[in-house]
Amino acid sequence: MDDSITIRPLRETDAEAVVALYGKAATVEPRLGPITLPQWHQFLKLPQNRGGRDFRVAEHNGRLVGLAESSLRDQGAHHSRFLKIVVAPEARRRRVALALFDDVLAIDSADALAMQTLVSPDWPAGTAFVSAFGFARIESEIGMKCVEPLQPARTLAAARASIERTSDITACAAAIAHIHNAAYASDAAFRLYSPEEMAQLLTESEVWIASEDGQVSGFCLTEPEQNSMWIESVAVDPARQGRGLGQLLVYHVLTAHEVSIEHPCWLNVSSKNPAALKIYRRLGFRPQHETCRFSATRGELLAARQRFN
Repeated sequence: MDDSITIRPLRETDAEAVVALYGKAATVEPRLGPITLPQWHQFLKLPQNRGGRDFRVAEHNGRLVGLAESSLRDQGAHHSRFLKIVVAPEARRRRVALALFDDVLAIDSADALAMQTLVSPDWPAGTAFVSAFGFARIESEIGMKCVEPLQPARTLAAARASIERTSDITACAAAIAHIHNAAYASDAAFRLYSPEEMAQLLTESEVWIASEDGQVSGFCLTEPEQNSMWIESVAVDPARQGRGLGQLLVYHVLTAHEVSIEHPCWLNVSSKNPAALKIYRRLGFRPQHETCRFSATRGELLAARQRFN
């Protein structure tokens, strides 16, 4: 690495420089960004990011030229560290990514710790990085878009449910955390949430609840934007799945937001969840792009790293 480049922890004062970095990176790799200042602040507030405590930045002559986003996720039986590295176009081929990578690898001590990263197939630099270090592809995130919601069949069980947007986060946080932890436990990107952490997460989302007999049966978290909207997560209590409730919940949200060609809805779904893919297709969602998820243990990555010295 160039001796004039230094690696250090992220600071609160780096926010504007990070937004500028994403803007530069997006000119070369559009799928990386850009991002806005509010989006960056919201991202740092996510419980797993802990304010960017494990994030690292690369500086050259006082300018931020690289960023490693790094968060440790409690997945119940084990932990996984999630990693994303962004380097300014003018700083590439100067071993900036390797230096950031080294700093992140030094955070933990367990060689068996799984490390994950997401890479778009059309991001050459990212693809080359995971290939060089021997990351194994474990699944894909399929980006889907809906412009014309299709009404699902209305089952008797789903018809008995009430669906509404709620602002009473305190009252529903524990129930949503329970459903999330049960429904997503087998997902590669799973993160275990406590009721308190879920309450924090819900403050950044629009919250829709499906209730039966006074009990929360499912939820849908959305992020409305000016000309579109995102469904961040949707889940039904595993004990109440298979009755059409999830489809009805999502359809209710789509119609409430008047989803159309001018105001589409987006979501991501795992390639290893064919049931969810089928449901979303039935509702009018169509695949648009794919992002590959890669994984390797810290020990494997340390061994591969020796080849680059």
